[in-house]
Amino acid sequence: MRRLIASRIDAYMWQALETKARFIGQVITGANASRRAEDIGGQELSYAEVKAIASGNPAVLTLAQADAELQRLAILKKNHMDEQYVARRQIRDLPAMIRNLHDRHEKLTADRQTAEDCHHLPVFIGRNAVLRADVPVVREKKLDAMPIKIVDTVRFPIGSYRGLEFGMILYPKGQPDVYLEWEMTRITGLSSVNPGPRAVLNAVERLLGSFAVEISRLEQDMSIAESQLHDYEARLGKGFAHEAYVSELTQLRNALKERLTGRTDPATPTDGPTISELVTGTKSLTVTQRTVIERPVSGSVILPACSNTRPVSESPISLLRPIFSRGMLAW
Repeated sequence: MRRLIASRIDAYMWQALETKARFIGQVITGANASRRAEDIGGQELSYAEVKAIASGNPAVLTLAQADAELQRLAILKKNHMDEQYVARRQIRDLPAMIRNLHDRHEKLTADRQTAEDCHHLPVFIGRNAVLRADVPVVREKKLDAMPIKIVDTVRFPIGSYRGLEFGMILYPKGQPDVYLEWEMTRITGLSSVNPGPRAVLNAVERLLGSFAVEISRLEQDMSIAESQLHDYEARLGKGFAHEAYVSELTQLRNALKERLTGRTDPATPTDGPTISELVTGTKSLTVTQRTVIERPVSGSVILPACSNTRPVSESPISLLRPIFSRGMLAW
């Protein structure tokens, strides 16, 4: 913790720290995506604000606060542009995803219907119908015919069950999988490298029993994707909600800085607003138009619309309109 003394060397020291902070900010927010800072922060004092406090001039503090507010608004505008980019990309990609989900849903529903219609059929090992009691023995003989060593992934058909074909997928390393297919191929794993006939039959029955769960999950995924598409379509093309606020605050900030630095043309009239009026107008604008920032779990920034409750005649920027209309600042 440092003690600040008004009108002393502290102001110069904090000014140096402000310069360093701006340099670091430029490095962090550079073009390299791995160095971009997504957190807009804004709750702590900046070096510029601490320097303004140390200077002992409340107008300088107001100027520093306006600069900090404009920096936050610039980051929010950049986030808005990023959201527009994401919306354009999702509107391009989501329709294909939705079509794929619909296609999988139709095939999965057809396979479930086939299994229900053929529940009375016996188990086929190869082309031979086998009674359920004889399935383990016959399937064990079929499994004995599987290759022991393989160099590539191999599909080993075994037979059909309730109208759906099933078999095993053998890998050079690791446990094999069991597949069940007709319109759509579904796969489940086995825990053993050399499974027995009962383990294979249990895996097939697990696949048959999971139709309802998978269909329900696909329907949920389709609903979410369609809702996201509708949301992105509604969001696409919307402008930055606080553009007017940025414009007004920028003009007030520039006018205040001109007055504080004395960089006005001596030949111009000095009938403009005073420093006190500019400070009051800037504070009034930032209080009534303060942006409320919500930070959701995903890290994106959602910006609610900010309403201007001040009558148009009382807007602080109206103080500057007669001067800006002449094309220059005059005080």
